[in-house]
Amino acid sequence: MISVCLVAVVIVAPAVFLSQRLVAELSETLHALGTNLNSASLDARLQQHPAIVNFLEWIEPRLDIERQIQAAAGAVAGRMSALVSGSVWLLTQLVLVFLTLFYFFRDRTALLQFFRRFIPLSVTETDEMLSRIAQTVNASLSKNLLVKLIQGFLGGLMFWILGLPAPVLFGAAMALFAILPVMGTALVWAPASIYLALSGSWIKALVLAVWGGLVVGLIDNFLYPILLAGDLRLHPLAVFFAVFGGLLAFGIAGVVLGPVILAITMALLELWQLSAAQPTQMTRRLGSHDD
Repeated sequence: MISVCLVAVVIVAPAVFLSQRLVAELSETLHALGTNLNSASLDARLQQHPAIVNFLEWIEPRLDIERQIQAAAGAVAGRMSALVSGSVWLLTQLVLVFLTLFYFFRDRTALLQFFRRFIPLSVTETDEMLSRIAQTVNASLSKNLLVKLIQGFLGGLMFWILGLPAPVLFGAAMALFAILPVMGTALVWAPASIYLALSGSWIKALVLAVWGGLVVGLIDNFLYPILLAGDLRLHPLAVFFAVFGGLLAFGIAGVVLGPVILAITMALLELWQLSAAQPTQMTRRLGSHDD
């Protein structure tokens, strides 16, 4: 029960709080974008860049930028808040998670003994297999958490350098949303970059977009396999394809399941190699004894 409460206080509560704050900040930013599109100050800045003015005049009738941004603000505020504001769906999921964690923590020994009976291996081989799985899960979770914290730190650092508000909050939000595939940290730095561009800070917008897209957004693709490969004693390329394949097959859970499947496969191959080598060695010994 103490472990379940720690999970709720240390992980779930901060995640919900950061998500709510991010929804509020993102919604305000999108509303500000929609308001500033017609402001005189923005028009004055845009007049200094004829090429951008011509492009906006060409694309605005086709896309209705103001309406699209306002619609996006409403969608973000409506959909994301439904996930983090204590809805029935979220509460049900949390209850199931905490209930499952409680019994996993309490009955872990009995559960392991139950699953051992279905593994067609010897006791020694089963111990080796379970040890590999535990090592892989622990390494995957710890290294994944470390990489997400690094992404959040790098994103918040650039927010602070560029003078943007609440760099700690947005850095923590990037660390949280980094677990999402495809978009991830872009949910935080992309709206900020657009806002800077439409406010006339083109250099800051470009710096933030390049930093977010090339550094914050891509560093996990290289850093996570390298860190994980060291713990699993596997080649980083194999771990990279395990993580990538896991994401394609299982979604977010594939970050852990992909390396676990790779570790199980390698362990089974090693056990098969040892079992195949033992009869050969025995045959050689018998042959030498007959001679």
